[in-house]
Amino acid sequence: MENRTNVGLLIGFLLMTLVAAVFGYLYYHERAITTKQEQDLEVRVTDLMKAEMKLDSISEQLDIRIAQVKQLGGSLAQLQRVKQQIETDRAELRKGNTLLATKVKDYEAFLTTKDSEIGQLRRKNKVLAGQNETLSVANTALMQERQLLADSLTEVLTKTSDLEEKVHLASGLKARNVKIVAISAKGREREGSDVKARRVDNLRVEFLLEKNPLAQSETKRIYLKILDPKGATLSDESLGSGVFSYKGADDAFTLSKDVAYTGTNQDVSILYNRTQPYQKGTYTVELYAEGQKIGEGAFSIR
Repeated sequence: MENRTNVGLLIGFLLMTLVAAVFGYLYYHERAITTKQEQDLEVRVTDLMKAEMKLDSISEQLDIRIAQVKQLGGSLAQLQRVKQQIETDRAELRKGNTLLATKVKDYEAFLTTKDSEIGQLRRKNKVLAGQNETLSVANTALMQERQLLADSLTEVLTKTSDLEEKVHLASGLKARNVKIVAISAKGREREGSDVKARRVDNLRVEFLLEKNPLAQSETKRIYLKILDPKGATLSDESLGSGVFSYKGADDAFTLSKDVAYTGTNQDVSILYNRTQPYQKGTYTVELYAEGQKIGEGAFSIR
């Protein structure tokens, strides 16, 4: 009886030992699996972080290339497309897509290629800059030559204009010995130095048109201006008054007369028949021809 009890205890002890061994094995195996998973996860997270850091660096480098190409005047289309793809890849990487980590090398290769292209673009721009500088120097020289020609032409035109003005002035007519004769209704004449108003019905302006070899022998229109004591021009269109040009402006005249100028000393007279009475005071008489004042005189009414 006692032996059977001992055998039962031995069997129970063996069973307990076996169960403990099984549980120990299972615990150890499960623990080993969990540790490996943690290690794998840590490696995966580390790889993702490294990949994102590289993408960040590549993105910054790409921004530098974009600025360089923009400054050099190159095309930005491809660079901008790659920049957008990198941003998309970074978003996917944050979701745990470890396969994108392999694209880093592709982006690095792309940057290397772009560096080569940027170098070529710089060399081309340098050549173009040299050509532009040469053209600029040539253009500056050409502009200087044109300015010299323009200055010379301006100087010639100015001298020509001055010469023409001198010739015009020199060829102008001159009216000398201007006299004003007052004529009464009875035909009595009196030189208009001091004439009574009631004795003036007509005025005759007499003058000598001097000889001038430079003046052309042709019909010359002489304009007569009579200014009253207040400085106003006596004007009556019914008697032949009008407007002529003097110093670039319109000016009123009292009467005009066409004279067949022969290039010799000529006596000329202009008769003015005023229907209105004359005011008392001193009147001024001015003569004009070809845009120039050629003579003047005066008479008084009392």
